[in-house]
Amino acid sequence: MSWLVLREAVRAFLANNGLETAATLAYYGFLALAPLLLLLVYSLGHILVSSDTVLANMVEFTGNVFPSFSQELLVDLMSFAQGGTWGLVSIVLLIWSMTPFAGALRSAYHRAFKVDRTQNFLLYKLRDIGAVLLLLAIFVLLVTLNALHFIRSEWLPAHSPGVLAAGKGAGLFVLTVAILTLFEKVFVPVRVRLPILLLGALFVAILLGVIRPLFDLLLQFNPNYGYAFGSLKAIFLLMVWVYYTFAVILLGAELMAAVWRRDSLVLRRLFTGHGHRPATAVLLERYARDLAPQTLLFRQGNTGAEMFYVLDGSIELSAGAEKLRVMRAGDYFGEMAMLLETPRTATAQAGPEGARLATIARDNFDLILRENPQIVRALLKEMADRLKATDQKLNNHGG
Repeated sequence: MSWLVLREAVRAFLANNGLETAATLAYYGFLALAPLLLLLVYSLGHILVSSDTVLANMVEFTGNVFPSFSQELLVDLMSFAQGGTWGLVSIVLLIWSMTPFAGALRSAYHRAFKVDRTQNFLLYKLRDIGAVLLLLAIFVLLVTLNALHFIRSEWLPAHSPGVLAAGKGAGLFVLTVAILTLFEKVFVPVRVRLPILLLGALFVAILLGVIRPLFDLLLQFNPNYGYAFGSLKAIFLLMVWVYYTFAVILLGAELMAAVWRRDSLVLRRLFTGHGHRPATAVLLERYARDLAPQTLLFRQGNTGAEMFYVLDGSIELSAGAEKLRVMRAGDYFGEMAMLLETPRTATAQAGPEGARLATIARDNFDLILRENPQIVRALLKEMADRLKATDQKLNNHGG
């Protein structure tokens, strides 16, 4: 299951043009960075009275988040933020200027989870504003904690540098996972259980922890990287790092989406010609149901909330005293009552040798149909063939 989920996450990342989307988000993120830092400096100015304290902690914060961040740029932003009078209109405009970034990120998560954007523009903008305010609150909290020495080293003994480094590293990692979990909770467009959010956050945090030293190593051994951009080299490096960061975040989103629909990923294999493979048989164990010979599965007129796929044995379908059809391995039935929410049109019971079935719930089947047009075509063809066979049978009886 783990291999199937990981493979589907990578496949979906490539199919959804994850690298191109990451480039778009890097562009929007770069445009939103200056307003974010301005709001951050303004907010910290009311929490941390000393401008030197604000600057020192902002330098440490940006250095941890963004490699090779220009300290001169940060000093200019602080001078601008502290040199003018801030009004409500200025703050609102800065927040509004960051909403395109939040909207682009939300669209990327919608593509990952295959969810249509059906809400109106105003509601989406309100949610984007809420996401921006939450992002600002997270950054304010991080810098404030840093200033209050919650993530500094003074609380550990000075003679234990190894314990100091390990403790700070572990604390930063746990904090990163917690922040990413909250971040995903805001942008994931469906209801996802907390373990899935934690898995996605842990995956992103580990990957970021791997590529960060690699990026630093690249800059160390290739100090002229981005030299062609001259005085804009720092901005170029910042854009490259943000691009890598969003590529990792989008891959984490695809991983969460694959885990969220893992049931449909397994059951989909029944309709794509992979149902006979040994690996599929192992995965299907949790969905399998065994029926003894002649065991009744459902009666005509019963309500039906699921459909069935025959893995082994046979199922006899009948209406009244008339035997309609025998379903064998590879056949499926019960989809009409499930999709149309109507009573069962036939009675189903296991054949003389019994049967082994895979039960497919409505939600999983909806996901399968939504993401696999070829299965929809195969299903329509199967339904047309059944209607044709029924018409021929009625015509023969009429003759």
